[in-house]
Amino acid sequence: MALPSSSWSEFLPELLNTVFHNLNDARDILNCATVCSSWKDSSSAVYYSRTFSPFLFISHLSSNEEIRFSDHFRVLSPGKLGFSGNQQAWVCGSTLGFLLTVSASFPFEVHLRNPFTKSVTSLPPLISFEDVQRLLQSQAIIPDSEALKNFIKKAVSSTSLLDDEWVVLVIYNTDRKLAFCRRGDKQWTDLESVASSVDDIVFCNGVFFAIDRLGEIYHCELSANNPKATPLCSTSPFRYDSCKKYLAESDYDELWVVLKKLELNDDCDFETSFEIYEFNRETNEWTKVISLRGKALFLSPQGRCIAVLAGERGFFKDNSVYFIDGDDPSVGGSGPQNLSVFEWESKQIMKIYQPRSWNCQMFWVTPTDVPQ
Repeated sequence: MALPSSSWSEFLPELLNTVFHNLNDARDILNCATVCSSWKDSSSAVYYSRTFSPFLFISHLSSNEEIRFSDHFRVLSPGKLGFSGNQQAWVCGSTLGFLLTVSASFPFEVHLRNPFTKSVTSLPPLISFEDVQRLLQSQAIIPDSEALKNFIKKAVSSTSLLDDEWVVLVIYNTDRKLAFCRRGDKQWTDLESVASSVDDIVFCNGVFFAIDRLGEIYHCELSANNPKATPLCSTSPFRYDSCKKYLAESDYDELWVVLKKLELNDDCDFETSFEIYEFNRETNEWTKVISLRGKALFLSPQGRCIAVLAGERGFFKDNSVYFIDGDDPSVGGSGPQNLSVFEWESKQIMKIYQPRSWNCQMFWVTPTDVPQ
């Protein structure tokens, strides 16, 4: 007797939910979303309920290095991306699972490309920046490709790019100014009310924040008619601290400021350590984070900085900071970058990976958007 045929779409939602919750790779859940509408609904609900550990983007990766990494990190590299089109493009950073790319020829088009779904969102081109126009005028014969490649230092976007009201905020040029664009904009709009050059930006809990070199934190309101950056009215313990500062998202969506400090030890060598402060929105005060127990924190100058639960990710150490160290190309560095881990309790640093290529780029990419 022939067995009755059944459709993929007829699986019980409870069964689908159980299966999708046991998938640990964001790409597997995204692939399930393409099967049918019922699978898309179930997988999307699971996808948005979780924070996935980031992928590591490496711009120059050889095949034998890829095999070695497969047991430790999930890696993205240009050879794996498979973006359509033959035009050469630079990969300059990431936001919400999208890679920010800039075409290598005039007018230097800017896109956000999702390496998991292959969707593409167009942003205003680099040529719409007055600083780029001046740069090209001063280098009319041979434009400085490295200056254009590293012109946008970091990008962050609001919520999902599937939302009609999305906004993208960027740090740009060597003096690290702020600009933003909205869906449909043809050029970037400067945000001129930040006093000093900007160290980092983040979109956390529905708000854009920026921190400058002096440790002043700004709430960035990017309305179409009256955009402004307003200093937070709080006394911070890191004000005027000259160390490198990151804005990060905690695993429960609170704002963190992470200080990367270099201090001389007894042997007169520099040692790297980290301090973390959490902003309390109710009291408008900063509290020092004593431990990362149960969590792993990921830091990179050009990618999303975020803490995730480490217990579910077997290849990440609990109570640790994974950070990209060395010469940052976004601030003019031209030497090699390294991937290292700082163990919070022992205060020890272990170097995990040093690229063979001196100009290799590395940053974290956190998958987010599900295809419509």
